[in-house]
Amino acid sequence: MVTHNALRRTILCALILFLTACGETGKKKVVMLPNSYLQPIRITKVSHAVGSQELLLHSLSLIGTPYRYGGSSRENGFDCSGMVQYVYKQALQVNLPRTARDIAAVSTPIRKQDLRIGDLVFFNTNGQNYSHIGLYIGQGEFIHAPSSNGMIRTAKLDHPYFNQRFTDARTLFAR
Repeated sequence: MVTHNALRRTILCALILFLTACGETGKKKVVMLPNSYLQPIRITKVSHAVGSQELLLHSLSLIGTPYRYGGSSRENGFDCSGMVQYVYKQALQVNLPRTARDIAAVSTPIRKQDLRIGDLVFFNTNGQNYSHIGLYIGQGEFIHAPSSNGMIRTAKLDHPYFNQRFTDARTLFAR
């Protein structure tokens, strides 16, 4: 049974925390809570060299497949994260989360200059750091499912549109 004093203390503490938070004026802070239900993925059952070749073959076979928002199949089309999820599942039997943001959460950041075939590249295309994802295929290029022009294709990282919006390079392979 909760006593009157205990209830009063709880309400007072909550009020103090609320007022303390409200007292912070100035710049608006946006706090991204971690997706605690997601566990990091580290591919160790196959080397990066072997895995990257499988990823490359599977992804290149999708060029020309139609874009479809929320799509995750060859028959119906793909969006960007659906394509990456599909390729990793088909090539390496690795199950990835569904969204670019969640894929970023389970992968490991790397330097852009350390990208290797099969690594992931992320872009801010709508105000969010992880709103678009592609699969790095080497020589400064990546494959992705853009909504513009409606089909899976390759692009260069140094293209002005992507260079300006690039936010992160990440890997799922243990290094």
